[in-house]
Amino acid sequence: MDPFLEQKRQALARYLSKNIAGEVRFDPTSRQLYSTDASIYQIEPVGVVIPRTVDDIQTTVQVAREMRIPITARGGGTSLSGQSIGPGIVLDCSKYLNKVLDIDPVQRVARIQPGVVLDLFNRALAAHRLQFGPDVATASRANLCGMIGNNSAGARSIVYGKTIDHVRRLRAILADGSLLDCSTIAADDWEKQSERQDPQGQLYAAVRRVVLNNAAEIQKRFPRILRRVSGYNLDVLCRGFLSDEARWPIGLHQLLVGSEGTLGIITEAELSVVPIPRYRGLLVLHFNSLSAAMDVVAPCLEQSPSAVELMDKMLIDLAHENLSLRNTMNIIQGRPAALIMVEFQSDERAEVADRVSRLSQRLRDAAGLTAAVPALDPAMREPLWALRRSAVPLLFGVHGDRKPVAFVEDTAVHPRYLPEFVDRFRETLQRHGTDGAFYGHASVGCLHIRPLLNLKNTGDLERMRRIMEDITDLVLEYGGSLSGEHGDGLARSEWIRKMFGPAVYEAFREIKQAFDPDNLLNPGKIVNAPAMTENLRYDLDYHPREPSTIFDYSRQEGFVRAVELCNGSGVCRKQQGGTMCPSFRATLDEKDNTRARANVLRLALAGGDPLQAMRSPAVLDVLDLCLSCKACKSECPSNVDMAKLKAEFLHGYYRKRLRPPGDRVAAQIHRFNAAAAPIAPLVNWLQGNVGVRWLMEKFAGIDRRRTLPLLHRDHFRKWFAAHTPAATAGTRGRVLLLDDCFTTFNEPQIGRAAVKVLERAGYAVQLANLTCCCRPMISKGFLTDARDLIAQQAPTIARRLSEGTPLLGIEPSCILALADEWPELLPCDDTRAIAASAALADEWLVKQVHDGQTDLPLKGRNGKCIVHGHCHQKALKGMNGTIDALRLVPGLEVQPLDTGCCGMAGSFGYERKHYDLSVQIANLALLPALAAAPDATVVAPGTSCRHQIKDLAARAARHPLEVLADQTDVL
Repeated sequence: MDPFLEQKRQALARYLSKNIAGEVRFDPTSRQLYSTDASIYQIEPVGVVIPRTVDDIQTTVQVAREMRIPITARGGGTSLSGQSIGPGIVLDCSKYLNKVLDIDPVQRVARIQPGVVLDLFNRALAAHRLQFGPDVATASRANLCGMIGNNSAGARSIVYGKTIDHVRRLRAILADGSLLDCSTIAADDWEKQSERQDPQGQLYAAVRRVVLNNAAEIQKRFPRILRRVSGYNLDVLCRGFLSDEARWPIGLHQLLVGSEGTLGIITEAELSVVPIPRYRGLLVLHFNSLSAAMDVVAPCLEQSPSAVELMDKMLIDLAHENLSLRNTMNIIQGRPAALIMVEFQSDERAEVADRVSRLSQRLRDAAGLTAAVPALDPAMREPLWALRRSAVPLLFGVHGDRKPVAFVEDTAVHPRYLPEFVDRFRETLQRHGTDGAFYGHASVGCLHIRPLLNLKNTGDLERMRRIMEDITDLVLEYGGSLSGEHGDGLARSEWIRKMFGPAVYEAFREIKQAFDPDNLLNPGKIVNAPAMTENLRYDLDYHPREPSTIFDYSRQEGFVRAVELCNGSGVCRKQQGGTMCPSFRATLDEKDNTRARANVLRLALAGGDPLQAMRSPAVLDVLDLCLSCKACKSECPSNVDMAKLKAEFLHGYYRKRLRPPGDRVAAQIHRFNAAAAPIAPLVNWLQGNVGVRWLMEKFAGIDRRRTLPLLHRDHFRKWFAAHTPAATAGTRGRVLLLDDCFTTFNEPQIGRAAVKVLERAGYAVQLANLTCCCRPMISKGFLTDARDLIAQQAPTIARRLSEGTPLLGIEPSCILALADEWPELLPCDDTRAIAASAALADEWLVKQVHDGQTDLPLKGRNGKCIVHGHCHQKALKGMNGTIDALRLVPGLEVQPLDTGCCGMAGSFGYERKHYDLSVQIANLALLPALAAAPDATVVAPGTSCRHQIKDLAARAARHPLEVLADQTDVL
């Protein structure tokens, strides 16, 4: 690195730190984390500014102008075209400037800060039965002002149009640091604004001059379709200036919409909102070919739907393999070549049902139609709708280096041309030796078509450019737009001149010059763009070396490719629903999500020395707040398993380093519990002693504010050895029960409850007598120790399961370690057999009841229980089995909670450096949900979850098997 440039960087960082209230991050790791978004591009910035106030933004822009440093505004970093990365200062408004400022339900208007996430905006609006019209697939993490900058639309644009149709007023900071407040004015008032003797007056004059001078070409070259977001919105202003109605409303805000941050940085927006329809319904049409699916788009549109969405075979097959979509895919019949999801909405339930029925009848004899599945119930409809929203990250779950690449994925034509256009598009791809994934918004002719390419390959890089040449010709032939939703960015800006012609392109350049004469605002987007093949994330110089590993990564084709599964789509930035990502939900910091952790691993490995990369303190810092909750393994549609990657990293990091004492204690908890149980009263007294707690905090890092689990001298194994089985035991068969060390030594009453319930159901219970499931070792990266212990235990356990005996677990994290990690630490027939036999006891038992293999007579119990699920169970198995088991109790109202992670995560919440974050995570959803149901029985399958609830809510949470045991009569 040039020493002078680094000195300049540090001087800039110091100056900004002194003059703004926000965060200034110019360190190498932060620059790496903000060098990518959800696109195929990568540009390392000078530094990152996270503003707390609008004044921070203004100061940053003024400083950047003085020092001639570019500036790129960024929200959730979900851009698919590279709009949110740049070589200068990246301005991240998502962490602090994320408030809904005002909602006027009467006027149906709301004011927001730039970093408001669409889903959270809609949650605030829902109290007034309102919503924001455009509904992009990235709603869980897309920032509103990112949507404004991109002129986003979404699946229901046939009803609600694009973002520009809902923006009433914008406040922005221009390139010179001045403030612009712009809204709709009458066209005949524009000239008055142009006469002002100030920079903004000059701006109005310049825009009017450019538009009128190029009016004929603008009218000729702009596509006459709904979904066009390429270029600047000169067509909107042209219509206003040339309208016979002198007061046709137009405004500068219409130029800022869709400008991708190249004309100004939005600091506040006033938006129109719309009523939420009371009812929605889907008809999911299955086809045996993509062509057959395209042929029914026109008759679908005749029924006035709110959306018509397409998914092709590639996406359907990927969804079948995805953990989080396993239940949804049960609704899909077989393996169709394409799905068309047609949505209807109305305030009348009967009308929705009638329109679904009429369309089904209308298409009954359609060629290639194999099934038509109605989905009127929200419990069925919403997962199907979420399936379509998962398309982008699903595509990056494709194994290998050849992946569906976004560069021509955003074309839009009039819907009537779709059948022919799609056929010719596919012919073009096949002519170039590839194919692609087809999905998107068939209702408005905007399909996202991604060719399969390997961008690490010279031939495919050249192929990408040739495909772009041919597809731009095809799009222009049909009068379409190269971008119908995702914008131009680094992917398509190079082709703007070809699409709009030289005159309109020069008009775009003049607009850019008027707003940003020094070309500092997000340069290289829309005009003056680099070649589309520059700045690629995976280019010909990208040659990461595969590190030696302990886990088996053959399914992902190696550790590097396991990391590369993260494409940057940012699903881990969601703040509601599911569990991922607990630390990000608490901090709202880009550094603390799965995307950042995958990014920092990938960039470290790309440095050429994988051994050094696996020992980097900078990587450790980014991975530190990963709770290893495993939610990303299922909730990330690309199935990035960060818990596994973190464990692997910790193993490499500590190869030649001294382990923290607390890590060694956690990894050997099974030995400590067994050794200390005979003197449990003394140990329990010491654990509560103030002096001992101070020493534990000082030397082992265990926070003194946290209570410690009690040990039991009369532990579960001791009880079981003296236990006399019930009369019913063995009448239905035999089970092997995993007597994990937490249940055995800390909560033996749960083990006793499990035995009671299983014996009453007719099963003879034997204990597995494992030394340890190895979960604590794995979490702390003691992988060779874990592998050795597995090798000792697996043969014996496998022999005991040889006759089809199930291996049942009480503690989710322990039994799921056998199911998930054991076969990947020690791939062999024994561990695979153990994994196949492993099940949660309550889940397995309710299945036997439902299948008629046993019965479980239970007494009735009136009342309500609320259920907080364990993260690993939610990620790997789901909570349906536990919920169904509790519903065996007559009269018991069972309510599953959508409360994310409890924040405890094994030893994580005990550690001094993590205690405050652990509490913060619990306060996000779990503690409010408990407070809202003060009289309900609290049920939590996980020991850590129960401990967190006890410490922070002062309530006793019960295991599901305890609830069942309470209602069981022993015969």
